[in-house]
Amino acid sequence: MLRLKFEMKKLQKKEKDKRKKTRAKTGEAPQMPKTIESMRVPDETIVTSDNEEVKKDEEIDEFSKYFNEDSPPKVLLTTCKRPSEKLESFTQEIQTVIPNSEYYTRRNYTIQEIVKYSTNKDYTDVLIFSQRNKKPDSLVFIHLPEGPTAHFRVTSVKQRKELYWRGNPTKYYPELILKNFDTRLGQRLGRMFTAIFPQNPEFRGRNVVTFKNQRDFIFFRRHRYMFKEEGSNVKLQEVGPRFTLKLLSLQEGAFEGDSAQYEFMYHPKMQVNRKKFYI
Repeated sequence: MLRLKFEMKKLQKKEKDKRKKTRAKTGEAPQMPKTIESMRVPDETIVTSDNEEVKKDEEIDEFSKYFNEDSPPKVLLTTCKRPSEKLESFTQEIQTVIPNSEYYTRRNYTIQEIVKYSTNKDYTDVLIFSQRNKKPDSLVFIHLPEGPTAHFRVTSVKQRKELYWRGNPTKYYPELILKNFDTRLGQRLGRMFTAIFPQNPEFRGRNVVTFKNQRDFIFFRRHRYMFKEEGSNVKLQEVGPRFTLKLLSLQEGAFEGDSAQYEFMYHPKMQVNRKKFYI
C-alpha cells in the first residue's frame, strides 16, 4: 500500500514537471500557486479605485479635515492606569514613530476624561495601550473629535533592543506604506492610520513606516533605507519597534461606551471559514 502511494506521487510529480516544461516551450505564463489569499471568498465591500460612491463618502467623513490639510495631526499617547515598565517603554518607543505625538502618564483618569481633555487641547487622536501579564496586549485608538474608535489586540511585540542589527530612529517625517486594505472596513482603518502621520514625508530621512494587512492581521514595521555608493541597490534596516494588530471592534464616536453604534465587532465564529477576510 505504501509502495503504491509512493509510485502515485512519483507519477504525479513527473506529470507536473512535464506540464511545466511544455508551458516553458510554448511561452505560457506559469501557474500561480494556490494560497489562502488567492482563494479568498469574494467580498462585496471590496473597494475599487474608480468607486465614486466611496470617494464621495470620504470627502465628508471624520478624516476629511486631515486630508484637506485643515487639521494637522497631534497625537496623545498614554497607557493603562498602572503600566509595567515594559508597557511604558514600548509606548514611549511608539512616540518616536509618530511625529507630533506626546506621551503622558495615565494616572487615575478615565478614558472619557482623557478624550475630553485631548479634544479641548486640539489633539486629533488618542492612543491608549493596555497590558496583560505586564506585556502590551491591546490598543484603543480614538480619532477626535467625532471618532471613530478602534479596539485592537496587540501581539508579537518586539522592542528596539530585541531586534538584531537595528537602526537608529530619527525625527524626520516618515514615508507611510499601507498594503492590502481592500474593503470598506479596510479603507476606514487605512485612513485612521494615515491621519496620525504628517502628509509631507521627508524623504531625505529615508524612513518608512509600513502597515501590511494579511489575513486580517495588521503587521507594523519601521525601516530605514540604506543606499550603496553606486545608488543602484538598496537595503532595508529595521528600526523598530515591531508588532501585530488584530481588529476587535470599530465603533462610531469618540469612545461612547455601551451607547455606541458598532461598525464592526469581531467574533471567533468569523474564523470558521479561513478564506473569508474582512479587511
